[in-house]
Amino acid sequence: MAAPFRSISLPIHLQLPLGENPAGITTLTNGGYLLNFSARPEVMLLDASLREVWRKDLQAQTTHYVTCETAVSPDGRLIALSGETAVRITDNNGQLLWQYEHAPWYHFLGSGCFFSADTRYMWFVSPGDQDTLQMLRLSDFTIINSLPLEASQERSYVFHATPDKEKFLIETPAGQDDITLYLVQFSDDKMMMEELTQCNDSVAGNFSPDGKAFVTGPHYEEAIQLFSFPGMEKTAELSQEALFNINDRYKAAEDPDNVNYTVLFINNDTLVAFTRFGRLLLIDRHTFTCFGELLPEGCDIRAYDADGRPTTNPAAIVDYGGDIVTLLLNKRGQLVVTHSAGEIRVYELPEIKATDTTL
Repeated sequence: MAAPFRSISLPIHLQLPLGENPAGITTLTNGGYLLNFSARPEVMLLDASLREVWRKDLQAQTTHYVTCETAVSPDGRLIALSGETAVRITDNNGQLLWQYEHAPWYHFLGSGCFFSADTRYMWFVSPGDQDTLQMLRLSDFTIINSLPLEASQERSYVFHATPDKEKFLIETPAGQDDITLYLVQFSDDKMMMEELTQCNDSVAGNFSPDGKAFVTGPHYEEAIQLFSFPGMEKTAELSQEALFNINDRYKAAEDPDNVNYTVLFINNDTLVAFTRFGRLLLIDRHTFTCFGELLPEGCDIRAYDADGRPTTNPAAIVDYGGDIVTLLLNKRGQLVVTHSAGEIRVYELPEIKATDTTL
């Protein structure tokens, strides 16, 4: 007999009204956050309690539909900003240390930056006739290696750390078309890149805390998939049809719910899938089945009629929408969401397991 579907309430732990949602949130190893915004050039540094440490004009706004991407070194001493025409590195007070100018990215494209775990190196992609992966030595700010890529002004580049300190992932979405994932391995001044074709059209999630598994979300109608690490072999998948084959109250919509790209490990046993309706569905890592959902305080899901107005009339419902805009985990394992009210909210997560009947 299947275990009952569980709903787990999460009280608000911390919240910060901003009046607008940040374009980017970088989580820091000390528990703090670095925020940048689409319409204004300033960057905000927050501590782990969401208190403002400083706010500075670092020209981090979106320009010509290219979002400025930020990264912070693991030791917290360096900030990288990658924008439309340049990559810049500042110290942790925003003082410029290095700048690399390049041709402008086309609209909606761009590259993040990635620091090695020991803060010896940083990587970014520069655009051109061939987009190029650049390896920067941070001791003297010298580019020591370059690797031409297959694309030319066709993709964005998103970096992801792996449990292996000498490997990282590059996710390369091409707008509405496809997503390709690469594994980069480096040693000293050398680097090699391998395309992970088994992960095609999968949106990178995160690694399990034990470092043995990596989860991806669907680009469109694909399944949620689980891969081993370091082998990167597919070990499980959960179709969206199976995920939403649950007895719930949202079946009045004209179009069914689907996974809104994001799937994350929240502990070694449990993953969370963020859906288009704003639900946070829980998945058991071991059986790869859905067993419940998280209900963060103040994050409501409303029904809408054909004119896009909220409704409580069951006969008028055509769609649902929630308050959660983006979802991530911070370095302390807390759930961090941006809220439609223009707020950042932090929620403590209990140790959730499918077999735990005490919640």
